[in-house]
Amino acid sequence: MRTVRDLRLAGLIAYLAALIAGLVVSGLIHWALGGRGQFGWEGFNFFGILEGLSFLLVFTLSLWIAKRAVKVTTTTLLSAGIFAPTSARKLARPVPVIHALQSFEGNIAVLLEAGHPVGVIGIADSLVPWDEAPVVPGETAASELSSIFRQHQIVFVADGDKVHGMITRERYFKYLGAK
Repeated sequence: MRTVRDLRLAGLIAYLAALIAGLVVSGLIHWALGGRGQFGWEGFNFFGILEGLSFLLVFTLSLWIAKRAVKVTTTTLLSAGIFAPTSARKLARPVPVIHALQSFEGNIAVLLEAGHPVGVIGIADSLVPWDEAPVVPGETAASELSSIFRQHQIVFVADGDKVHGMITRERYFKYLGAK
């Protein structure tokens, strides 16, 4: 799973690569035509429009290829990594934490022993061990969780012994629809 930072960096690199590719091709066409192209600074002419269109075509094609290669969201790619997906920690909602099985009266809860999560109650008929539960780190990009939600209704978000909360499938798909 990639983190928000990984996606920002991938978006920045992909955007810069597309920009450089567009500028190189446009510059080569400008050089090949003897430097006669003018596109906006001092006026317009056919050669300048040809250079501008070549830049636009190469830049767009490079962005499309980069998006498929690095699999980042469109907003992350077009903003060069400034706008990134929400982290799993921000999307998670609090989950009850209990210290003994007798005190559990809700639907889903995380069981702690000596401050460490040991299991989850309420997602199966019995206690699910923490290492078998679907748990992701807090900095994981929320857009990266779809593969987990194909198999599980709930994903827990935790960093070490600190449980941040859980994300339900319904909340996750609502998040995807809102984007």
